[in-house]
Amino acid sequence: MEIDAAVRASSDGRLRTKYDNAVYVVQRAFALYPFEEIAFSFNGGKDSTVLLHLIRAGYYLHKTSCGDEAQINTVQNCPLRTIYFETPCAFPEINSFTYETVSTYGLPLETIRSDFKSGLEGLLKEKSTKAIFIGTRIGDPNAVGQEQFSPSSPGWPPFMRVNPILDWSYRDVWSFLLTCKVKYCSLYDEGYTSIGSIYDTVPNALLSDSSTGNSFRPAYMLSDGRLERAGRAKKTSNNTETNSVASNGMNNAEGEQMIARSASVIVVGDEILFGTVEDKFGAALCKKLHEIGWRVSHVTVVHNEIDSVAEEVKQCKSTDDVYLFLGDLGLYIQIFHWLVLQKHLEFAWLLMKSLRSILVNS
Repeated sequence: MEIDAAVRASSDGRLRTKYDNAVYVVQRAFALYPFEEIAFSFNGGKDSTVLLHLIRAGYYLHKTSCGDEAQINTVQNCPLRTIYFETPCAFPEINSFTYETVSTYGLPLETIRSDFKSGLEGLLKEKSTKAIFIGTRIGDPNAVGQEQFSPSSPGWPPFMRVNPILDWSYRDVWSFLLTCKVKYCSLYDEGYTSIGSIYDTVPNALLSDSSTGNSFRPAYMLSDGRLERAGRAKKTSNNTETNSVASNGMNNAEGEQMIARSASVIVVGDEILFGTVEDKFGAALCKKLHEIGWRVSHVTVVHNEIDSVAEEVKQCKSTDDVYLFLGDLGLYIQIFHWLVLQKHLEFAWLLMKSLRSILVNS
């Protein structure tokens, strides 16, 4: 299968890890639910394009694990029920790419032209649907509180939201698309980095090519993934419907408010990796971050060596506003001084407060 082969041949270790985790979620969904009761929400955007090919790869690996030799040699596509919420405010390029992609990969399309909630209610009444693959990523407005398998919100039709790329970054998305050499919507080559409706989306000004006047560089050249949505207008009370297309077919009520900033916590300590010491600092710091409105995108433990720390920082810097290091008391004090010098006073405060709380309770 060409997608699996392309990722396996890549030298990008982070991409291979993200891919393995995502296709595991896909395979798990196929194992848990009957194939005819699973659907895929596709909107033509870069995230759902990634998800399409992960589903294809996961379906291939699922069939392989079942040992069906007769089917393995013929499995290149996954004829999964595909939902497309078509709106009059969508870019023509998005519509064209969506229908072209559906045709190319033999996806049985179910087009919905009503609002999301009513469309889903009608869909679930017409056909039994237990789970829907969605291309939601951490940082999306509708990602708050979701996990890789998350039941739909109260008041919505009941189904399981399956989010294989929930922990993927902007960098991961483009690394996958370029590594696998799959086709994506042409708007991304014109400077668009996050596509909503024709009323709220413009090319990302950070990709403006001053050497050629009015042209823009491709989306994959955006160096800071945190600025992915810089070309999107802020939501107002009177453009709710036009913004709903921004979500990968599932604009959930609980996701209307996006957390403004995110952080990664990097715990440095061989003792923690070896299991001889319990990490109490990380959990306390995460709690403090959430209390002041920050989202912790992930916590990781690395070896006490500069290469391990540097590699982790490299992976975090494109998706997070700040990354915090945790280790022994001496390292805590060094971090505190660094935060003060960098004028990150709120972090210096919560770092010391969390250390004090841990020391008092230990």
